[in-house]
Amino acid sequence: MTKSGSFLENKFSAKGSLWKERVSDLEKISIIENENKIPKLLAKILAGREILSSDVDSFLNPEVNKLILDPSKLFDLDKGVDFIVECISRKEKIGILGDYDVDGATSSSILKLFFNHYGIKTEIYIPNRLKEGYGPNKAAIDFFYDNGVNTFITVDCGATSIEPMIYAKSRGMKSIIIDHHKVDNDLPNSYAHINPSRNEDKSGLNDLAAVGLTFIFIVGLRRAIRDKNIFPDIQEPSLKQYLDLVALGTVCDVVQLRGLNRAFVKEGIDIISKNSRLGIDGLKSISGSKEIGVTELGFRIGPRINAAGRTGASDLGVRLLTSNSEDEVLAISERLNNLNKQRQNIEETVLFEAINNIENNFTIKKLNSFPNSVIVSGENWHLGVLGIVASRLKDKYYRPSFVLSSSQGKLTGSARSISGIDVGKLIIKAVNKNLLVSGGGHKMAAGFSLYEDTFEKFRNFCEEEIYLQSNSTTLNKINYYDEIIDSSNINRDLYNLINVASPYGQGNPEPQFIIKNAKIDYWSEVGNGHLKIKISNANYGNIDAIAFSSKGTPLGDIIMNHSGSLLHFAGVVKKNDWQGNKAVQFHIRDLFTA
Repeated sequence: MTKSGSFLENKFSAKGSLWKERVSDLEKISIIENENKIPKLLAKILAGREILSSDVDSFLNPEVNKLILDPSKLFDLDKGVDFIVECISRKEKIGILGDYDVDGATSSSILKLFFNHYGIKTEIYIPNRLKEGYGPNKAAIDFFYDNGVNTFITVDCGATSIEPMIYAKSRGMKSIIIDHHKVDNDLPNSYAHINPSRNEDKSGLNDLAAVGLTFIFIVGLRRAIRDKNIFPDIQEPSLKQYLDLVALGTVCDVVQLRGLNRAFVKEGIDIISKNSRLGIDGLKSISGSKEIGVTELGFRIGPRINAAGRTGASDLGVRLLTSNSEDEVLAISERLNNLNKQRQNIEETVLFEAINNIENNFTIKKLNSFPNSVIVSGENWHLGVLGIVASRLKDKYYRPSFVLSSSQGKLTGSARSISGIDVGKLIIKAVNKNLLVSGGGHKMAAGFSLYEDTFEKFRNFCEEEIYLQSNSTTLNKINYYDEIIDSSNINRDLYNLINVASPYGQGNPEPQFIIKNAKIDYWSEVGNGHLKIKISNANYGNIDAIAFSSKGTPLGDIIMNHSGSLLHFAGVVKKNDWQGNKAVQFHIRDLFTA
């Protein structure tokens, strides 16, 4: 439950956002505080995230063993497990077909490592994003067939792959789909289809990434192998060793960090901190990450793995995450780092062209208003960066954003959404209306393709569908802060208190604070357009703050031209262990003139 903070009521920030106080019923806060014997601010943070007093302990101390459900609750899981057990008993090779993103790479790696433990032979195929596109295809199925694979498992893809599965069946092959993307009633012809989005599935695991579903699959598979005593001379693996991969895939797929997902991430990060896998350690080192948390997984480790898929070297992620060779890990890590730099350059070029296209749009200029969606296309834009450019446009304009690349009469696109607009549902609906050749996704992200002659119809459909899904506030960017604090409160004690409720992410937003009526005592430019600042309010001493990538933005302009003026700063508290100082720093995300 939220209500507006009175002094910011209907006042737009430097970034064009409204800010409201995230509060809950005062009685609820008091109950959480007293029953759990925790500080009032922590109780307020938890109450603002709709955590009940009875759930506080499990939220703060989530455990996979306590939160994971019986694998049999997932529809078709037992059917899939039983068939794989039959294949294993016949000493058959198993195919693994994964998506080219981090969720797909971690899911594929878990299956490969699990099968390797028992000496089960596998063949892995990760489609080339640039040449083959998303999901199962004829080339992948032919690869499996030519390499003696009769059964293959798809992870993080396959949910809408009707034609490829027909082709697989024509070659005498069986498939098991493990996916979390939205489906309708028209399903591929697979032997088993494990997907919480299916109408038949009552597991309630719709928020899991594919890697979480893959983990539950191997829990069921290990149990079946044990029950049938297939490998009496091999000690069964501890599945906890794979939680680092589950955490990485879960964070990078930006799913809700509540319940089981939260336990996956918390335990996985703990494993990485204590005994990092070679591949993760390689990327940790090359990215300059001293410690590992959600931020490092999502913004340093993950993008380097994703860079492989985005630039056409799709198998590098799995090779890195399953390697036991330090030399191989070093070589792949360096290559991924270089590919990530290449991706960043391509991304900036496409983003510049997209923004130029949008802001020179005649209709927008004429009406002096913005549509319900951002839909932009360019000729031969690099397919590997469409999703990340869509994400950046979504952040810039706060609209569901669709970025498309045109080539030879066909458009390929990626979409990213905002809270309240289910873009996966929109894309499935467009496919059913024959506006798209193909498409699929989930609430916040989707991929699709269409012919150029249906582009305007698709654009109009998106505008109408988003209008129907919206209410009066959906398209207004509203941020929430948890408390108003003084500059003197920005210290290690506050950071440690906040950290108790980590990991933060989707579904458990990082606490944000307002420093009211503060002034800038000093600022300087550091790095690539970052502004380092000293701020203070009332008679309290000044504190270190930073506004990343703010030079040349409205926020940066205010900072650079309002020294001594009273401002309201919105941001988060981070630790800053630069050169062993173990200090804290306020990261400015927005501000208001007082």
